Amino acid sequence: MSNLEFKFGSEDNPKGHAIIYFEEFDEIFASYVINFPIKGELSKYIPEMFKDQIPDEEMTKMIFPPVPEKFNGNLDSLINITQSRADDLIYGGSINSNDTTSAMSKLNALANEYSKLCTDNEFNEIKELIDDIPSPEIELENSKFSEMNESELLAEVTKIFGKIKFSKDNNEIDEISNIKKDLQIISSIIPENRKIKRLLDYVELESNNSEEIISAYISRAYGLMNEDYIMVKEQEDLIKKLEN
Repeated sequence: MSNLEFKFGSEDNPKGHAIIYFEEFDEIFASYVINFPIKGELSKYIPEMFKDQIPDEEMTKMIFPPVPEKFNGNLDSLINITQSRADDLIYGGSINSNDTTSAMSKLNALANEYSKLCTDNEFNEIKELIDDIPSPEIELENSKFSEMNESELLAEVTKIFGKIKFSKDNNEIDEISNIKKDLQIISSIIPENRKIKRLLDYVELESNNSEEIISAYISRAYGLMNEDYIMVKEQEDLIKKLEN
């Protein structure tokens, strides 16, 4: 939770641009802050003779005006402007407009807190997206295939295509997706030169010779496992013929 007092908008979903306003008796003073989604070094765009006067750190936000200026209107009109522009509106408390140093310091503190809130929110959104992506390592560890040897895995591949054919004949599209997931896991376990991953290209069984190609790839994998290189050559020739 931040210490910012939102009058419009929410700290749970900051927009990245806000009006920060203060009160002095019945008058309103305000400034505008933008939290940049893309960071950059301002010194890169300054003539060489002025570079020493510019700090080296990255520019992450802009506050303008740098000291709150008097707003010609009441709070209702400020709220209307905020809503029409889809800005956040933050109340900063009271200030003494004659004490510019104190007013600027108060504004900077609130702007820094708002900028941090925006940055933290962007990080959390990215983290949530990443957390929603299933980890292949976790899937593999929890998989029933992780303890199988190569012979058992190839037997599972054969079963998988039997299930796919059955599901396709019965128009069970969701089931086919789950079965394909099993095949992807197996292809990540089994030695890459077995080319089990290539079977994913034929998993939909859309071409007339898909089943023959699948059978040839599986036989080739068995040949490599058993070091039967005559069978491997025969199956590779057959695959080449079927795929062309």
